[in-house]
Amino acid sequence: MKPDKLLEFIEMLPGSEDWICFDDGKWHVTNEWLCGTFAGRSFPRDTKEEAAMELIDYFNRHIGHDSMVGRSVTESGWPDLKKVKKYLTEAEK
Repeated sequence: MKPDKLLEFIEMLPGSEDWICFDDGKWHVTNEWLCGTFAGRSFPRDTKEEAAMELIDYFNRHIGHDSMVGRSVTESGWPDLKKVKKYLTEAEK
């Protein structure tokens, strides 16, 4: 997974301005678009791409993990963004 692909994906989601933002001199990318606010976490870095890479690494470490984040990541089909999109669409219903 490349950071630019993930950023492109998040930016096409409704509410993306809540998940990618610039605050206090840092770019923040959050996991809330997939994991919800209860399990939410922000990854502040100097560039959007660096923040997205931190999120990618975080999600990769949680594949198969027995936690709220792990379940969301695993059930969504991460890192296959087509599967993640389908997962998010089904969750909206």
